[in-house]
Amino acid sequence: MSRQAASARWDLLASMVPTGHAPIVDVGADHGHLAARLSDHAEVFATERAPHRAGRSDVRWVIADGLAPFRQVGVAILAGMGAHTIAGILARGPRPAVAVIHVPDDPPTVRTLLAADGWRIDAEGAVAEGSRLAEVIRVVPGQEPHRGAELRWGPLLAKRPPQAALDHWRRQLPRVQAIAAATKGRDPDKHTRASEDAAWLTACLHRAGVPASG
Repeated sequence: MSRQAASARWDLLASMVPTGHAPIVDVGADHGHLAARLSDHAEVFATERAPHRAGRSDVRWVIADGLAPFRQVGVAILAGMGAHTIAGILARGPRPAVAVIHVPDDPPTVRTLLAADGWRIDAEGAVAEGSRLAEVIRVVPGQEPHRGAELRWGPLLAKRPPQAALDHWRRQLPRVQAIAAATKGRDPDKHTRASEDAAWLTACLHRAGVPASG
């Protein structure tokens, strides 16, 4: 991944951190580049699980696994981790007022897990990251009203999808259609899910005037 592509993701994550909530905790912050972008906020901490993993010196580091050392958290940033890891960190708490999330490999699963654990999607954004789509999801405590394919693929992202999301959905549609065809009569649950996903993607592309194939 190029530094430019990563920078676009950091910028998107930073833009989705709301003001008025403190402290801000970037969990598993790696080098600390995102935490440094948030230096205009009052209290920003970056965490890593071991001292040797702490990065840049202009960031305040806390050696921690998850959010455990903090009595309260205004905004938790959880980026670059798996869906189940993120859901587990939030479940162990302390529960933040807002969580800003990036899951590289499985955004549908993290949306589903968080909805089941009492989180509501508050905002979504996406940027191209090489040949992939970097999706950022902001959630707050509450009841998620969306279900099914709409929840898995991004209910708020679909309202005003950026071109990067449309390009990604167009690339994903044949894969989802192939799963629906392969599971018909063999795996009813997978077939139903894939058929719902294919219909949702097709409808989103149609509304945006994007041909679903070709």
